[in-house]
Amino acid sequence: MAFRFPLEVLLRVRQGLERQHELRLQEANYRVAMLGQQIEDAQREGENIAARRQPQLESGISAAELQFDALCRAVLSERRHTLEKQLVEAKALRHIRSEDFLRARRQREVIDTLRHHQLQDYLQQEGRQEQRRLDDLFLLRRAYLRRG
Repeated sequence: MAFRFPLEVLLRVRQGLERQHELRLQEANYRVAMLGQQIEDAQREGENIAARRQPQLESGISAAELQFDALCRAVLSERRHTLEKQLVEAKALRHIRSEDFLRARRQREVIDTLRHHQLQDYLQQEGRQEQRRLDDLFLLRRAYLRRG
């Protein structure tokens, strides 16, 4: 008789839920990484603006160009500030998703462990039954050989 786990359907459901939570966690990790990259890009762009203007400052530059650069840096600074707020929110969401994933994994592992124990019990019983059959066969053969 083949092994049959009565909670197989529940195990499959738990595996599906675990996978869903894992995908959500990966999405949250991706979002955090993208926001971090955008913050770095905004920081670098501000540094590039200053570096491009430095030689012009030494040789002379109009007030309009200086004002434009200041406006660009202010916009970049505001963008970076907005991204940093979004990053804090994304990290909080990632933490929640991580906890959800770990909870789903633990729930799946409980059922998986139960299945493993039941399988081990089944295999042990099968081994005992096989040994009994072999013992019976041996005794029958021995009795047959004595008679004969």
